[in-house]
Amino acid sequence: MANPFDVLPGNLFNLFSTQGRFTLQRHYMAILLRLYALAEFNHFGLARDVAVAEIMEYLKGAGAEEEVAAEMAANPGESAEDPGGPIYGQSTLQNYAAYLLRRLAETGWVEREQHADYSETIVLPDYAFTLLEALRAIQEQKPREFTGQLYTAHQLITSATTNKDFSPALAVTQAYENVRQVVRGLSELNQNIRRYVEHATRQKDVADLLHLQFDDYAHTLGPAYHALKTSDHVSRYRRDMVNQVQQWQRDGDWLDHTAEEMAAQSRLSPAQAALEVGQYLQFIAHQLEGLDPILEDIDQRHAAYLRTSLRQIRYRLGNADGSFKDRLGSLSRLLSGLIDAGYSELPGAAPGLRQTPIDVPDLHSFYTPPTRRAPFHPEEVVLLTLQPDDLLSLRQGMMQDVTQAFTPERVNRKVLGFFNGHARLNVNELPRDVLDDLHWLTTIIAYAHHPEVSYGLVAVDAAPVEIGPYRVASFDLVKK
Repeated sequence: MANPFDVLPGNLFNLFSTQGRFTLQRHYMAILLRLYALAEFNHFGLARDVAVAEIMEYLKGAGAEEEVAAEMAANPGESAEDPGGPIYGQSTLQNYAAYLLRRLAETGWVEREQHADYSETIVLPDYAFTLLEALRAIQEQKPREFTGQLYTAHQLITSATTNKDFSPALAVTQAYENVRQVVRGLSELNQNIRRYVEHATRQKDVADLLHLQFDDYAHTLGPAYHALKTSDHVSRYRRDMVNQVQQWQRDGDWLDHTAEEMAAQSRLSPAQAALEVGQYLQFIAHQLEGLDPILEDIDQRHAAYLRTSLRQIRYRLGNADGSFKDRLGSLSRLLSGLIDAGYSELPGAAPGLRQTPIDVPDLHSFYTPPTRRAPFHPEEVVLLTLQPDDLLSLRQGMMQDVTQAFTPERVNRKVLGFFNGHARLNVNELPRDVLDDLHWLTTIIAYAHHPEVSYGLVAVDAAPVEIGPYRVASFDLVKK
C-alpha cells in the first residue's frame, strides 16, 4: 500500500507550523472545521463570499480582531489578496479572511474553482473530508457507541440464509465491517479506561477527581460500557453468527457462488474474491470467539478505575496531611477570630453539636407475637413421557452445545500450546489437568483425525498409561 504522505500534498500541514507568528495559529483548525461543516452536505461547493463571511464570523466570535490587526501590521504585504499591497475599501478582518482562504488553497486544504462569470467556488478534496471528519470526532469527544453494530451483523448473516433475494457477498462484506468496528471499539474502550486510571492516580485536587469520576468518565465511557453489558452484549448474537459462518466455511457451493458474486460487484478476479470471502469469514469467526479475554480485561479495568478513583477521593478527603489538617487549621482561625471579636459563645447561626435523634414510638415499635404458618404441602411432580420428536430435538440441541464448546479450532489451539516448540509429544508429557479431564483427553484423541487440525496421533509400543480408573494405550501427538 502507498504511503499516505505520498498521496497528500507536500505542504498540507505547513499551515499549522509556519504561519501565525502571533496567536492566530490556534484558529486555523477551527476555521477549517467550520468550512467542513458547511461543505459536508453542500452538493455544489461553497461560494467564495460565503466562505469569507464564515471566516469573518468566526474571527469576530473568537475575539481575534486585535490579533488580526497585529498580524497584518507586522506583515502588511502577506495579508493582501494581491501580493502587491492591501485591498482598498475592505476592512482589516475581511482582508485577512481573504488572505487565509488563499493560504488554505495553497496548502491543499481547499480548492478554488473559477467559473465563466469570474465567480469562485470553494470545494474540499477527498482527503480533506477524511482528515477533517477525524479531527471533528476528536473535537467532539463523543463516546464510542456499540448500539446496533452486533445486531446488524447478526441480521445480515442470518438473513442471507432465509432471504433468497439477499446478496450473500454483501452480507459477508457488511458483517465483516460491523464486526471489525466492534473489535476496534472494544480495543479503544479498553485502552481509554487505562488512560482514565492513570489520570485518577495523578490528580491531586478532590474537585478534579470528582469531575473525572462523575462528569468526564461517566459521559465519555460510561454509556459505551453500559451498552456493552446490556443491549450489545456479545453472548446475545455470537453463537448464531459463529455457527452460520462455520457452516458457510464447510459449504463449497456457497463459497463459489459468493465469490462469483463478489467478483462481479468488484474489480477482483474469481480467485481473489474467493480468497477475500474466506478471509472475511475467518476474521468474523476468529474475532467473535476471541472476545472473551478483552471483555474480561475491560471488566477488570473498569472495576480497577472505580476502586482507584474512589480510593483517591477518600484519601484526599481524610488524610491527616491533606485537607483534614487544613480544615482543622481553618476552624482554629475562625474560633480565634470569634474570641478576638468578643464572643464568649458561638453565634446563633453557627452549627451546633450533633446529637443522637430520638424516635417517637409508633405502632411498629411494639412487640408483635409470631403467627403460626399453615403447613406446607408441595404439589406432586409429574414427569411426562417425552415424545420421540421432542427427544430428538433435545438431543440435537445438546449435540449443538457440545459442538460449540469443542470446535476443531479451539481443540487445535489448545493442543498446539502443549508442544512448546517440539514436534512430537507423548501422552505422559501432557499437563496434569488435561490427563485428569477424561472428556478433554478423549476429545483431543477424537479430533486428531479431523482435517481442520494441525496435529496427528501415532500409537507407540509402550506400557499403557493409567488415567484415574482407566488405562489408555500409549500414543504420541505429532505436529503436521
